[in-house]
Amino acid sequence: MDQLHPFGSGAGGSNVIAFRPASATGACLSLRDRMDVVAWRDPANTLGYDRLVIHERSSCDPPDLDSFLGIYRRGEVWASWNLARCGAWVLAWCSRSGADVGRFASVADALEALLSDKRAIA
Repeated sequence: MDQLHPFGSGAGGSNVIAFRPASATGACLSLRDRMDVVAWRDPANTLGYDRLVIHERSSCDPPDLDSFLGIYRRGEVWASWNLARCGAWVLAWCSRSGADVGRFASVADALEALLSDKRAIA
């Protein structure tokens, strides 16, 4: 009868499961941030934004950036704004100019400020 080995396969072999380490920089969208994005998809659509896309880090991204949100106006290929978590804050910036729009306590606060504002922030 075989014995169950929770951390190996017996006979000296082992199975190692590699987990992605947590971002050391804090520049990573949290679960709460991601939930805010989902909650804002329909309201954003009614305000003229057809895509809220969470971009995960790729090999060409800076090492201090893990994931960020791109906010796209209906029919446009490039994001109008981006959001990224930087420690305790969410940083918003304009995709066209690269200028910082502001720091917010949450993704929901940032989306409220960006998408509900009647003036064009671009």
